[in-house]
Amino acid sequence: MDNKPLQLLSDQELIKAYNSSDNNQYAGVLYKRYVHLVYGLCYKYLENHHDAEDATTNIFCLVMEKLKENTITYFKSWLYIVSKNYILSCLRKQKTNQVTHVEEFSDDFMENEPETRLNIKELQGDSNDLLKIGLENLKEAQQVCVELFYIQDKSYVHIAEVTGFDIKQVKSHIQNGKRNLKIFLESKGYQYEQ
Repeated sequence: MDNKPLQLLSDQELIKAYNSSDNNQYAGVLYKRYVHLVYGLCYKYLENHHDAEDATTNIFCLVMEKLKENTITYFKSWLYIVSKNYILSCLRKQKTNQVTHVEEFSDDFMENEPETRLNIKELQGDSNDLLKIGLENLKEAQQVCVELFYIQDKSYVHIAEVTGFDIKQVKSHIQNGKRNLKIFLESKGYQYEQ
């Protein structure tokens, strides 16, 4: 690492060094860099210091294991998803205040309401070529998110894990991609029910 102080290494450099050396110092720098964010998230949903501290410690232990198993492109976004999933499992176990928090974090909170779903499944039949061209005309991020969400029926959380985008970015790419795809299809004379 060119003898740079550990604190000056990027997240990617720290992960690479940790995976190749198994030296916990590298993971320790990541811990110091992000512990306050993870703790804040835990405290927000678990609502007491003791549980938040335990959850934070457990999340970072889990992160150290998962760093060995996964290729992480955007560590901060990935850490947020891992933390949310861990908190969700804690809330499910607690059985208190479960409903509000589980709805916010639900792993499958896809927008299934008819008014928000573009019927791409229907388009795959007789208008397959038109759909393919429309998708190819989207920006790459929009294309990936729209295909994962509408064609592969993946959740926002899953798309965030796969792409490295945060949940807000995923939602934005899907909404913008859907709008752009609709404009493209209508410009080609295709009318559909949303």
